[in-house]
Amino acid sequence: MSDDDDHVRANGMWYEEWQSGYHDILRAGHRRPRFKSTILAKLHSPHPPDFLHAGPLATVPFLVSDRARKRFRQAGLSGIRFSPVEVVKIATKGLRERAPRHGEPEDAILKARTRLPPVAAPRLHAVRVIGRLEVVPEHDSGRCRGTGFVSPFALPESESTPDLWMPTVRGRRLRGWVFCSARFRDVVRESELSNISFEEFGATMRRYRRESREKDRLDSD
Repeated sequence: MSDDDDHVRANGMWYEEWQSGYHDILRAGHRRPRFKSTILAKLHSPHPPDFLHAGPLATVPFLVSDRARKRFRQAGLSGIRFSPVEVVKIATKGLRERAPRHGEPEDAILKARTRLPPVAAPRLHAVRVIGRLEVVPEHDSGRCRGTGFVSPFALPESESTPDLWMPTVRGRRLRGWVFCSARFRDVVRESELSNISFEEFGATMRRYRRESREKDRLDSD
């Protein structure tokens, strides 16, 4: 099984209004949601973990359980806005209608035979990260010279951060990056929320810097 297959099996797939998969679901007969911000989700299990993660460039980095949303609100965490999620498909246990032979990883999310009893869809919430923090890139352009990748960056001095935030360079958001405060991490750990881990900011940048340099070296050979 590929890494993509493993990711989809663990986290499902979901779509926003601007994505083609969203409109494929509507053409299949699902009623158009009332709000454009609603996420349409396909899951492998009716009992998902507290966090479901998207791909690296998604504008909605993760979905969370009702339990997680309640804890975030109780703690007053900043930088977060929630939007609705409609679960449109759940792969349940039992015989499947067909086995996928090819296609995208999300094609493996199949409904069980209709003779199986229906399952209740879990209540999920899309997390939209509205916190922003202007960071200090190592390269003035904000991009690595060789590859054009996002430049490694540092945090500004003596500035507080939202509890959940995306970095910006000269006001432009760097897609694919989401960071959290120690308070966010502590709320997650104390609440024993599942399917999420944390890495210290400095360790993330050191690893990214190594990867960027290696990519630049390979491209220049």
